[in-house]
Amino acid sequence: MKLIKFLLVSLICCSIIILSASPGLNQSGTQSDVTVPNPIEINPQPRNNDIPTSQSNNRVDRSGFERVIISGSSAQAVQGFEELQAVEISNYFGFDLFGKTVSVDEISDTLCQLGETTGKKAALIYVISLADRLELLLVLPKDRGCNNPQSQQNNNRIIIRKFIPEAKRSLVQKVAREFRIGVTDLSNPDDYKAPAQQLYQWIVTPLISDLLANKIDSLLFSMDTGLRSIPIGAFFDGQQFLIEQYSIGLIPSFSLTDTRYVPINNSQILAMGISKSTQEQTPLPAVAVEIPTLTNKLWRGVEFLNETATLENLKSTSRKQRFEIIHVATHAEFRPGNVSKSYIQFWDNKLRLNQLRELSQTVGWELPPKVEMLVLSACRTALGSEEAELGFAGLAIQAGVKTAIGSLWYASDEGSLALMTEFYLQLQTAPIKTEALKQAQLALLKEQVRVEDGQLRLSDGRLIPLPPEIAARGNLILSHPYFWSAYTLVGNWN
Repeated sequence: MKLIKFLLVSLICCSIIILSASPGLNQSGTQSDVTVPNPIEINPQPRNNDIPTSQSNNRVDRSGFERVIISGSSAQAVQGFEELQAVEISNYFGFDLFGKTVSVDEISDTLCQLGETTGKKAALIYVISLADRLELLLVLPKDRGCNNPQSQQNNNRIIIRKFIPEAKRSLVQKVAREFRIGVTDLSNPDDYKAPAQQLYQWIVTPLISDLLANKIDSLLFSMDTGLRSIPIGAFFDGQQFLIEQYSIGLIPSFSLTDTRYVPINNSQILAMGISKSTQEQTPLPAVAVEIPTLTNKLWRGVEFLNETATLENLKSTSRKQRFEIIHVATHAEFRPGNVSKSYIQFWDNKLRLNQLRELSQTVGWELPPKVEMLVLSACRTALGSEEAELGFAGLAIQAGVKTAIGSLWYASDEGSLALMTEFYLQLQTAPIKTEALKQAQLALLKEQVRVEDGQLRLSDGRLIPLPPEIAARGNLILSHPYFWSAYTLVGNWN
């Protein structure tokens, strides 16, 4: 298998080749793992480039990467980080990439065009955790009209760089871990607040004046290693959660994100779920409500439940009919180690993460009309594992879909049911996917969605009867971020 070589622009002490290619913004980014018209293959050996790797295992030489970032301009740092993300994800999944990374100007222009199309104004934040500091790179949409070439003076307005010297990597990783542990510990319901506030202060506060000045309402985060599995929406400023201020999405990199906008409020859904115990998995009784609610009451589509929720039915149905949304309500795990250790549980067997790509290509999920969204409503990602994080962050790429939505931890059976049903309710009218997820999360936070008297109450007042085993647990308020902040949208946010 070929290795991947990425080329940047000239930096101090580096022998650099400038790779030029017409940007593939019709696909959104400029990197792809499939052949595109007249592709330029970014091909490997020797790795005499600005993203150094270890000779023994092709892993990124982190200290070499940090020297590149520190010595480069803001625009060069963006491209360096874009390339780092691509190297890490492609090495983990084991596929080749084609094309080149997008420039800051291309990112800004795309954000501008999408803002004009959707009415939602997004900005991109790169969070780079260096050994001796935290770096933030904010890319804003152009404010002088899309498609206009940027002078250097204008370019300074679309990219903003901040340094937080007190936020050394070891400290950031410690606080991030405390945050993730605290938000999932309901026995100490306020433990998450101190680390949540610290992360807000490091990552959001330095940029808040620029976000407000540019009237940004949507944030995209491209996070460094160790930060991809934290619930960004639960960052806390002391009074509000970040999700109360912005809609939020996570991307592996802009170059690896298909940003094309396609409305999905009239799309078809293929929904599969397992509520019973299979292959020694814990039962998920709320799934027996979730699947028919989505296909018969909130959306339109085809459903498979329990014994019929098989891989063969997923394949055969996907071949017969095009679905824009694939919804899978079953156990899924993003685990440490090799990609094959992570899986999605179906009735008859597990779909290993390394097999997902072949399945997608077999049924043509990436072919027009491309699958817009893959939703895993009962998954969890191992805390502190770089491999598990990469599996989650690269899910949309591996699946050949534009957007993936999953949970960073298993947020309880009724919590998953509540969030998912409200999300699809909001998706009927929301202008973009992240806005629908935001409104669903806020509905739980504000107790507009809750479990009471054996029923799930949605924000529009409709009541959904619950199975006896869930109803017997009594009323439940879902306002704690444990219930809503785990759900993360990765990839296309529109």
